[in-house]
Amino acid sequence: MKKLIIVVCILVFLGLVGLFIAGYFLGNIPVVSKMLGTNKAVQLGVKLSSDGAYQGLKDLKMPVTAQELDAIAKNPQSYKSVKTTLTQEEVSSLLALGNIPDFPLKLTQVKFNPDGTIESSGVLDTVELKVFLKKNGVANDVIDQIGNYVKVEAKVNYYAKGTCKIENNRVTMDISSAQIGKIPVPDSLVSRSGEMGNYISNSLVKEGYNVRKMAVAGGKLELDADRPLNSLEPWLKFVHK
Repeated sequence: MKKLIIVVCILVFLGLVGLFIAGYFLGNIPVVSKMLGTNKAVQLGVKLSSDGAYQGLKDLKMPVTAQELDAIAKNPQSYKSVKTTLTQEEVSSLLALGNIPDFPLKLTQVKFNPDGTIESSGVLDTVELKVFLKKNGVANDVIDQIGNYVKVEAKVNYYAKGTCKIENNRVTMDISSAQIGKIPVPDSLVSRSGEMGNYISNSLVKEGYNVRKMAVAGGKLELDADRPLNSLEPWLKFVHK
């Protein structure tokens, strides 16, 4: 996986975990996706736009002009630390329009609620999911098991709701509900979402991130972190002269 901006990586994991769990359920339903309503994504009412994506990059202190990129090249330390807040429109637009390489979630919407919960919906590419999990340190036996369950469709729509926060690289997450199309995932499976926390924590350290804090408050994402210089790579396509 290409290096990702930390906020994008972690927020999407909320939806990813919901889908990972939902895969168990989906693989055991002997009907086609249209009967399940999986061809109709849940709309969260979050506006996606190129303006939102660019504003998100600016809030993350990412270069959007050749001059800004040159300044980072001359002083790499200026890029290392970021402390900011992001709106749901900015995060969703970055995810939906960023075309992140090898990332299994497409057309993703992320909604931040006043109570600190996060909702995520979009399309899951089940083929890229297995590649993504492997590159993030998930055990092969777990990936194989997931593959056995999410083989019904190459792409499926999903919805997930829960909480996700990070303090000093320790990830705490809890999926309260998830569904594929109109079919809810059983609570017994949803409750397993916390198992992904260690995988995410290990991936953060391996990728060179140091997240002091990431949490949703007041309908926005608060972020305080250090990031490696190579996390710029997937976003250089947004730089203009």
